[in-house]
Amino acid sequence: MESVERASIIFSLDFESSRFIRFVCAMNAHDMSANIPMLLRTYQSREIPFDCKIWEAARATSAAPAFFKRIEIGRKQPFIDGGLGRNNPSRLLLDEAKSIYGDRQIGCLVSIGTGQAEVVGIKKPGIFQQTVPTDMIIDLLQAIATDCEATHETMLGLFANSPNTYFRLNVEQGMQRIQLSEWDKLANVEAHTMQYMKRKEVDERLDLVVDAIRAPRAQLTIEQLSTLGPLLPI
Repeated sequence: MESVERASIIFSLDFESSRFIRFVCAMNAHDMSANIPMLLRTYQSREIPFDCKIWEAARATSAAPAFFKRIEIGRKQPFIDGGLGRNNPSRLLLDEAKSIYGDRQIGCLVSIGTGQAEVVGIKKPGIFQQTVPTDMIIDLLQAIATDCEATHETMLGLFANSPNTYFRLNVEQGMQRIQLSEWDKLANVEAHTMQYMKRKEVDERLDLVVDAIRAPRAQLTIEQLSTLGPLLPI
């Protein structure tokens, strides 16, 4: 499926205050070459605060190129979908967790994909390309097709000695030719997803996910993970 993962919306539980904290990823259209996402948070962080409304954050993180216009927030800063920089935000989540919680133990990390992707293309320039060069968009969209699974492989390596801590759920067949614009094929997406979830190995994995969430058995700390390799790509 030619889409960015909606797992770019990350939920993390702060057990000390019993509150959910969350962030979404967006990209500043003025500086896409840097490939540095902007995190629009519901909580305070060490970074310079960036104020925006909930609906503005939702528009920014869903402004997929060639489908939705960018949104200007604050002092006319143009934002687009964060999937262009962090389509699979698992490593970004670990980095953010380290910044917030320090060297805390990891109970579990669950990554949910939108289906295995083929090489992503773009048909023709639209309104969005008035802001961002078409060739840059094509390069970034093509990178999305491989970014998710490459990040998954990295995460598997990081958690290799900590079983049942990291989980990845992603429909493997049937989504490849469903494009982001084909909203009328949601029934197909549902059918492929249901078939995926009926597989024995996936059903067993879901049971492990539930167990890990209900009774996490921390085996690694964030600091230990960082010694195994960079949490964010260099």
